[in-house]
Amino acid sequence: MADEGALQFSSIGFRHQLPNPKWYNPFNKRQGAGIAKLDLTLHGGQIIGLVGTNGAGKTTLLRMISGILPLHEGHVSKDDKRLEIDSLRSLVGFMPEQIRWSGQQTIRETMTEFALLQGCSIQSTKEILSIVGLRNRADSSLESLSQGMRQRLSLAVALLGTPKVLVLDEPFNGMDPVAIDAFKRLLRTLANNGIAVVISSHHLSELDHLVDTIALLHRGQLLGHGSIESLQSKLGFEEMTEVVLDQEINDSIIESLNIIEHTATGQEHRYIFDSSHPELLATLIEQGYEISTWRIIPPTLIELLCAATGLDRDAIGMDVGQSSMIPLRTLGGEEE
Repeated sequence: MADEGALQFSSIGFRHQLPNPKWYNPFNKRQGAGIAKLDLTLHGGQIIGLVGTNGAGKTTLLRMISGILPLHEGHVSKDDKRLEIDSLRSLVGFMPEQIRWSGQQTIRETMTEFALLQGCSIQSTKEILSIVGLRNRADSSLESLSQGMRQRLSLAVALLGTPKVLVLDEPFNGMDPVAIDAFKRLLRTLANNGIAVVISSHHLSELDHLVDTIALLHRGQLLGHGSIESLQSKLGFEEMTEVVLDQEINDSIIESLNIIEHTATGQEHRYIFDSSHPELLATLIEQGYEISTWRIIPPTLIELLCAATGLDRDAIGMDVGQSSMIPLRTLGGEEE
């Protein structure tokens, strides 16, 4: 039985068609990169972070979820009923990476135009502008808006038609830290009201404390999807512990630890080591060390991505998708 109300994408695939002219057929095309047999379920009230290398297929997948790109294989269903592309589009609001809002037209006029195009009521635009915090700026011209306000307007347009799923491609681009923080609170409010939010961003640090689950994408394939804790467990990722104390740890204790990092600043010594030493805290206290910090360091999203793909940090930013999708090992599975 399918999860009630969830949107399920089953074995979906898409390949870009690239120009490959021949002397006998100048319009010939070849298959490029894309998405391969991907399964994903979107639950209302959850925020999913889509994380991948450059060229991994994030934008392609977002456009497939939104119904902008057709499915070359697989299907979408809701409550055990398959959805056609038009039905999918009616359920999803899409906020693209960048909309160039400019000119003397006001926010109110812009929202009215989009509402009429989508068959929505004018009253609904007022409610949406209140939700995104732009109602008091409804008569402001587009060219007078800050980048944060432009992104809020893009979000407002995506919310027309009361979508069940909200898809956002790089929503934090060009925003300052204050605007990003306010935008993240807005997204959490929308999720708390039952909307499923799918977000892709190269600002991985901004996703860390925002998303409920992570989808790891690489070369058009979903390597894993779940909470950070579950992905950490599946990847065999060891937690690390940070401890800051008033003096250097003596050699008899150091010998039993796997020290990853040690820095000394004035009278403070900071150590990072793997978390396989539950007895260490008691030992340090018994021997008279004054401990100012003791905390578990969870893996960052970039570390999870490195572990899932086998790439190092330097390669993560440089790895662009190739024209053919290479079978990869998925979490808990064997390499095909």
